[in-house]
Amino acid sequence: MIDFLEGEVVELTEHSVVLAVGGVGYRVIVSKATAEVLRGQTGPVKIFTHLHYTPNDLALYGFATPEERQLFELLISVSGVGPKVAMGILSATTPQYFAEAILQNRRDLLEDLKGVGRKTAERLIVELKEKITQIPLRAEPSLAPATTQEELAIKALTRSLGFTETEARRAVARAKAMGATTTEDLVKKALALLS
Repeated sequence: MIDFLEGEVVELTEHSVVLAVGGVGYRVIVSKATAEVLRGQTGPVKIFTHLHYTPNDLALYGFATPEERQLFELLISVSGVGPKVAMGILSATTPQYFAEAILQNRRDLLEDLKGVGRKTAERLIVELKEKITQIPLRAEPSLAPATTQEELAIKALTRSLGFTETEARRAVARAKAMGATTTEDLVKKALALLS
């Protein structure tokens, strides 16, 4: 098994990276979050990997942190969740936010994620509730009640601009962390993050 790769980024897209390691180029499928992390780095980079094998396919998945990889492995252990859906979940939300949604039985937030319907959301909650606590997650903005400005920004993004609540909450939390305080600034910075 390949635990991690360390090398130079040769090519980077929203969903994959080609990493040159010892004269060999490895194409690794990554989440949007991992692609963002790699985009900001220069020189050799290290990505944690998961080799997924089926009789018809062999794919290498890459992650910025061991925690993100652990969550991916938990996700694909759930009946009906394959690597594509798992990467979609990791691209749409953070491991911390996802874990909170599981622990708080927030099926509505899980259903907002691409590839996750009502039954899959219920299975995720039932099958991962006990296991999710095994992953050491870093602190991040939570599902706790937001300020009035944050709620207004979230409503603007969901009702007027068509984003899901999960996408909007994540973007607004990141915009707030970047220093935005007014509703207008929160919406502008969140839109920049979402585009």
